[in-house]
Amino acid sequence: MEEIKNVIKAIFHFVNDNAIVVLFITIISDFLLKKSDRRYEEKKENRKEKKQQFFDKAELHSAEKELHYQSKPNICLFLSDFGACLTDDKNGVVFKYRKDILNDKKYKHLRFYLQNIGKADISQLDICVTSQRTTMLCDIDYLKDIVKGESINYNYCYDRKIIKGEIILIDIAYLEDSRICNMPTGELELLFRDSYGNLYAQLFLIHQNNIYEPRKITGKEYKSYITVDTALECFKKPWMW
Repeated sequence: MEEIKNVIKAIFHFVNDNAIVVLFITIISDFLLKKSDRRYEEKKENRKEKKQQFFDKAELHSAEKELHYQSKPNICLFLSDFGACLTDDKNGVVFKYRKDILNDKKYKHLRFYLQNIGKADISQLDICVTSQRTTMLCDIDYLKDIVKGESINYNYCYDRKIIKGEIILIDIAYLEDSRICNMPTGELELLFRDSYGNLYAQLFLIHQNNIYEPRKITGKEYKSYITVDTALECFKKPWMW
């Protein structure tokens, strides 16, 4: 009991003898507490803002032709299956396409009207295949270069703004007997960056003309759809698929 009293006395004397030190500690403690409170409020506001941005996001929807008929597509794509084999040194991949793939008289076409029904503009749209192992997609103007170069492409970037309410027309050409509609979960992903800078993906089932609701994605996920690097490694090492 005596020891406790001595400790209390020692603290009391320290406070009396070091009032400036105690005041300094009090000020610092108060500053840190207020700073912590500000950070908490900022995080709270950021979460609230991000939640609101999600509600106000852009969103693509399959529109009826009657709403906005136009004959000239905004985007012209080619979708195809392919064959792949390694080069003789096993360090590269060669992609083979059907001999009649450049014969546009054999092309069939799918046309889709897509409308931005969301509350934000779309600043960039990437249309990508979901199965890099079996399907290629490209701007139809670049098809000849890709075929002759025995290379591969998985996406198309539409870098024009799609404002709220705007409708665009997409034309997808393909060979009739190519295997482009063999994915039960959907053939294409519509990736976009909206006017808030957030990234979203919407699964697009072209054989049903059905577009899923947007889901938020990371920059890493976005990059995985638009680059060929991972796919090339998987072709070299098939067990990675």
